[in-house]
Amino acid sequence: MTTRQRSLAALMLGVVLAAGGLSWFFMRGKGLVDETLSLQTRLLAGELTARDRRSGVAQVTRNIDKMGREDIKKVRDAFVADWQRLQQEGIDEYFAAGEADREPLLDRDITRLGTAGELWFATNPRSNGKPPKPRKPKKAASKPEETKVTPAAQLLDVYRTKLLARAGKRGISVPEWLLGPR
Repeated sequence: MTTRQRSLAALMLGVVLAAGGLSWFFMRGKGLVDETLSLQTRLLAGELTARDRRSGVAQVTRNIDKMGREDIKKVRDAFVADWQRLQQEGIDEYFAAGEADREPLLDRDITRLGTAGELWFATNPRSNGKPPKPRKPKKAASKPEETKVTPAAQLLDVYRTKLLARAGKRGISVPEWLLGPR
């Protein structure tokens, strides 16, 4: 092989590597959204063991670090929607179950709540690992209106109380702020 052929081969190799590097730089994070959404859904559904759950949350965090702002918003919005849906399903299942069947449902939801708390921080790249600060209440109008407590709010309050009592009985700290305002 002559010097000219070697130079040409080195130049071709450099061009291929540069093109590969540029395509990786501009395309990174595109396939991560689907992977992250799938993993997030499996984590919230409770399909993974404790060890797999920890590594899954770590994988979600790594994926979020590689994504762009729009992709992170998609993942975060999907997480919030999944969490709200699963929380409502858990409440419905709890009240539909007999008295004897309620403790296992609470245990499942305690695990789910812990995972949701970890995913909350994992899907927020600006997170500092602390629960969000509660918002200041809006100033009331001149005449405070009588607020009616809806049946759904009453059920949520009963469920929340039972869930927190069960978590306390098991010695588990849960991110209570994810259950919504009291």
